[in-house]
Amino acid sequence: MEKVSFTELQQRMQLEKKKGGGAKYASRHAEDIYNAFKSLRTNWNVVVNYDLVEFAGKIFVKAVAIASTEDETKKATAFAELSQVPILKTQKGELKQMSEPQWTGAVQSYAGKYALQSLFAIGDQDVDHIEVAEQSLRPNQLRNHHSQTNQQPNFISNEQHDLIEKQINELALITGKSAETVANYYLKKYKLNDFSELLTTGFDILANDIQDKIKQRKG
Repeated sequence: MEKVSFTELQQRMQLEKKKGGGAKYASRHAEDIYNAFKSLRTNWNVVVNYDLVEFAGKIFVKAVAIASTEDETKKATAFAELSQVPILKTQKGELKQMSEPQWTGAVQSYAGKYALQSLFAIGDQDVDHIEVAEQSLRPNQLRNHHSQTNQQPNFISNEQHDLIEKQINELALITGKSAETVANYYLKKYKLNDFSELLTTGFDILANDIQDKIKQRKG
């Protein structure tokens, strides 16, 4: 068992997201983080404790990720709303609903993932990329315009990048689908390929579309 500092542990825990099932959208799950941590075999122990808390009349799953040694303890907290169990429509048009334990487990896993990511300071530089929506204008559509004006396309910021990812994850929880499935829907709808190539003029179009769907699902 190797003895390392917490800072070194965080540096080693910068695992990349994975693309599963042929999906274009990469993600990381709580199990991925746990497995990466266990593979390091260090002097640190990690646990995640869960509790239900109420804020403004809403119930949330509270996840507290704790890393500890004999001498040190580090903590990080994350929350996920435990909303009503969503009703899903299958490809055949049938309506199905997750069981309450299934839904609670999904929300718990979501909260746990973000608590672990916060604990290990896992960055999102590896966020999968999205192509620009046609109605927001693609860079290649602007090629002639920018060659004439000597201006470069104005792409979205890292903060906008992260917001889109969070919206997709939230919608995935509400619909009971994987983040990859939700992301691929918007990739196809807007003919997207890379988040980092999304122009600022297209950010509101995409973000508002996802947010509207979230509001519809929440009722």
